[in-house]
Amino acid sequence: MAIRAVIFDFDGVVINSEPLYLVAEQRLFDQYGIKVPDADWKYFKGTTEGDFYQLIMAKYQIKTDAHKLIEDGRRYIKEEFNKGVDYLPGFLDFWQCIDGRYRTGLVTSTSASFLEWVFRNTPVRNIFDLIITADDVRQAKPHPEPYLKAFESLGVQPEECVIIEDSMTGIQAAIASGAVTIGFRCDRNDRDIPKLPFYADNYTEITNILSKIG
Repeated sequence: MAIRAVIFDFDGVVINSEPLYLVAEQRLFDQYGIKVPDADWKYFKGTTEGDFYQLIMAKYQIKTDAHKLIEDGRRYIKEEFNKGVDYLPGFLDFWQCIDGRYRTGLVTSTSASFLEWVFRNTPVRNIFDLIITADDVRQAKPHPEPYLKAFESLGVQPEECVIIEDSMTGIQAAIASGAVTIGFRCDRNDRDIPKLPFYADNYTEITNILSKIG
């Protein structure tokens, strides 16, 4: 069956936000005197805001008001984004190749309000046919619901879609949805990330994969 849609994760796939999140999260952890083992960082990637704060409060036994913790975290993230968030290298060139040829979607664990803030305050714009945020579903990634909802809204079958994901939770959700999944700039040796038929380290490689299967 021919590919009719390309669906993107947001952070680390469309925009160069992962290093900014790492700095913001480190600032938050430093504020509360938390030492995070290197092996723990991958569990934060791709989570919703609510899941992230629940996870760190439980895991590191943070004794503070949850509202204050969240407000501190949001402030640090916006400060880092204001320093220079932008599209990942190659994304806009890839977009020009697929625009008009495929339906496009953005499926993110980011909240709708923060996504709107990004569109208003950074060079990043809403150019997608469809956006699904954490606010649009009951069950976030790694559950496939966000992607299943995207397929329904775009009017396509799972096997007609390519999903580009970089996180453990995102890849798990994409695979469970039944779509063709490309692991983007992810650790191929990480045992917690399911093995995939397609991997790419840049958008040139994604273009080549899509030309073969689409």
